[in-house]
Amino acid sequence: MFKSQLKTGKASKGEETRQHVLDTALALFRRRGFARTTMRDIADAAGLSLGAAYHYFPSKEALVMAYYEWMQAEHEGLAEARRSPDADLKSRIAILFATKLELLRRDRKLLGALFGNLGDPTHPLSIFGREASDIRERSLAQFTAVFADPAVPEELRTVLGRLLWITHLGVFLFFIHDASPKQARTFALVDAVVDLAASAVPLISHPFAGPVRRRILDLMSYLDRPREVTA
Repeated sequence: MFKSQLKTGKASKGEETRQHVLDTALALFRRRGFARTTMRDIADAAGLSLGAAYHYFPSKEALVMAYYEWMQAEHEGLAEARRSPDADLKSRIAILFATKLELLRRDRKLLGALFGNLGDPTHPLSIFGREASDIRERSLAQFTAVFADPAVPEELRTVLGRLLWITHLGVFLFFIHDASPKQARTFALVDAVVDLAASAVPLISHPFAGPVRRRILDLMSYLDRPREVTA
């Protein structure tokens, strides 16, 4: 699953071992669950000493973060490969969602176990936490890039990208708990989200929608303000 992460050409022994530890850990996480798997379990299954396993990954959380990094890199590459140079806004949004769900489908159970921690910015596995800041910024940049269109006011692109990124997290949560056959309800939801986003953007980009745009920008500015700490 993670072989594409290795460099082209012959990988070093250290790279191969690191990849082996990561693949072994993820196989155990999928089978036993994250909470029930220990670093000793991972080391034993990988045929390494516990110290050697810790040399490559200092914790289970570090293994999950490596998985997040792989997922982001794969999403970037897959979305770029699927998108044609002349794709319209609706197609760009649809490809972004479709490729993400394609990558997530195998790991719904694993991600379901991890999702309870994703929303807590103080948790090391949170996508909103400090440890995931680089991955989060890369993902946000992906969602912002779909709005890089002359028809979309530049002042709106970052805001729209953030809103779409937040929406995709909601779809992600729905997806990992979707018990419908082949997650059909999720794909119906994605179709609706794509249609809504593609229809709404031209409306709020219109010159007559200036007051609406200002309200949106003011709201996002308010949300970005540091929260006051009260005793």
